Amino acid sequence: MNVLMVAALVAAALSVTQAASAAGSVPLPAPPPGTPVSATLRDAMIAIERAAATNPAAAQSAALNYNAAIEQLRAHQYERARASALAAIIQSAAPPPPVAPVAHAPIAAPAFPGPRYYMIPDELPSTQANAQRYVALAHRAMASCSASKTAAAEYRGALAALDAKQYRVAMADSRNIVDDCVSR
Repeated sequence: MNVLMVAALVAAALSVTQAASAAGSVPLPAPPPGTPVSATLRDAMIAIERAAATNPAAAQSAALNYNAAIEQLRAHQYERARASALAAIIQSAAPPPPVAPVAHAPIAAPAFPGPRYYMIPDELPSTQANAQRYVALAHRAMASCSASKTAAAEYRGALAALDAKQYRVAMADSRNIVDDCVSR
């Protein structure tokens, strides 16, 4: 007797597993016509087949309730069969799980250098105002400079030349600082 019960349970489990596979469509037994809950069962079957196209996981879980409803119908438990069919309809209407966003490849930096942000005009008259502008540009270029020790020494020389009113030397030192800091 125990062997027959185990065989029946294994056969039932295999039929439920086969019915729950929603690879493309869910194979479901059709409800018998003319029973009190056949319309609800038919609606559940249609809902599960629709869900199989968009949300296979929901279709699988709903197929289990649908198969339970068929078994309850065969046992003449109409209210429980109707409740299981309604549960199958509800489970088949579950929203699909969210899809993770696709990671895009990072944008590679261009192989050519970008624009110089500290542009120093080539030939300007050596006046105090032009020398002060050059020294100010050099000071801004030093903020993001990797060769800060060399730039700092040249900057001190540019300030000393500006104080000594040697504007051409202050402008040349400032140009060197900008060129050194921008090229690295």
